[in-house]
Amino acid sequence: MPTSEPAQSRGVPTILNTAAAARWCRSLTVTIRKARMVTGDLAEAIVGLSGTPDMSPIDGWQRDPGSAATTPRSYGPHMRDPHAAASGVTSALLGLVWSAMFGFSAFFFSYSTMVTIGGLHGLSSVTAGSVLTTMMIGVIGAQPFAPWVGRVVGLRGALLLALGMQMLGQVIGLLPLPPLLGLAAGGLCGGVGFGLFVVLANAAVPATVTPGRIGMALGLFGGITSLASALGAPFGLWLVGAVPLWAFRTVVCLTLLLAVPTVLRSLPGRVDGAHGPSAPEVSAPEVSAPEETTSSMTEGTASPAPEASGTPSPDDPATEDPVSPAGGTVRLIVLLLPFLIGMVTFGLIVGFGPGTDVPGAAFLIGAMQVSAVIGRLVAGGIADRVSPFLLNIVGIGIVVTGLVLTAVWTGGPLFAAMGIVGLGLGTMQSASLVLAFAVVSTPARASVAWNMNFDIGLAIAGVLGGIGFTYLGDSATFLLSAGLLLGAGVLVVLQTAVRRAR
Repeated sequence: MPTSEPAQSRGVPTILNTAAAARWCRSLTVTIRKARMVTGDLAEAIVGLSGTPDMSPIDGWQRDPGSAATTPRSYGPHMRDPHAAASGVTSALLGLVWSAMFGFSAFFFSYSTMVTIGGLHGLSSVTAGSVLTTMMIGVIGAQPFAPWVGRVVGLRGALLLALGMQMLGQVIGLLPLPPLLGLAAGGLCGGVGFGLFVVLANAAVPATVTPGRIGMALGLFGGITSLASALGAPFGLWLVGAVPLWAFRTVVCLTLLLAVPTVLRSLPGRVDGAHGPSAPEVSAPEVSAPEETTSSMTEGTASPAPEASGTPSPDDPATEDPVSPAGGTVRLIVLLLPFLIGMVTFGLIVGFGPGTDVPGAAFLIGAMQVSAVIGRLVAGGIADRVSPFLLNIVGIGIVVTGLVLTAVWTGGPLFAAMGIVGLGLGTMQSASLVLAFAVVSTPARASVAWNMNFDIGLAIAGVLGGIGFTYLGDSATFLLSAGLLLGAGVLVVLQTAVRRAR
């Protein structure tokens, strides 16, 4: 065997070493085949975990009833954790949560440091704040188009595109561009990427579990992503002041890369054979509600739904009006109105603190955020057994109580008030998300509506907080927020009562 070839010294087969090359090629072929088999099985699993013939894919994508994509099948014990039947936690759900954890953390690294980085480039706080607004415009503006992107490139491809756009935003920030242009372009690109990511990841959650565990899955997903957001913001602020800017952006990109392997392994791309070679992408199948609680979810009752049909009847309160689709949209807007006001409240406290010149404001805000994560996890865990409608009303009551206490308490008791507000907000977040999935026809529309309310609420908080804290004072602003939230809760109850009386 020749020893003068550098390729041989590195162990790479060459044309002169045909036997080694043949063995290497065969080994590579076997490895690729095994990887494709595993990936295909995982893709089929996530599409079919909760799929039944009467369910349709995300945002109304149709599947051929006679195709393998819609035929219930048994995947065997190798496709699920042996304890998943009892806990409801599947490997597909854990994979999705893992990817979302890093996607959310990376975004809030950027979100929390945008103004700081603008200052490092010589921009004023007002200008840097405007760039931050541009980023949020990108987030909100991209969300309605997320289902279309998913149809074009598939769930896996859409999530990879979203992660890639966030990474591209960091790369743009390192280019030799004028500071304002670089920050604005990078922020807009990253914002669009996150807007796509959050909608698609949320919409995929129901497909990772059996229908009776949707509330648990949404609660786990929401709790972990909320925790990632709460930790990502302060860590980003610390990191940007501790390392050079290029190192900070590198860390953000590496964080996003940690989400990629799980997206590739655990989530479906294009499902072959559904409609021929140009089949549309199939993502999370629609799961409007657990069959036994479809009626009680939105009416606040515990009576089981009729068992005669696998699909809700036209009179079922969890379905849209078949004659007037706008009726379902109006109903969803009213149901999510308390959640919108709740997110305005959340933004007020995070952006302006629990009061003017309150000592230890950062500690109090942290307490509220941790409490919100706990509330979201607990509410999601019981949303499959207790009516999410009732949970939402309870969450409204808890937040109103906490806001009133925040307005009148000072000193140490303010910590308890922040904990109460956070617990109520977390409960509302989980309950309202399950309600959104129950009311609208597809997971994509539910995810778009819920996430847009989330982000719009945070945007309104900046305006309302500036006006309220300046002209009304902090206590009056919190009392006003409590009154608006209470009024929205009453409106939801009245709407439901009128609907039941028909």
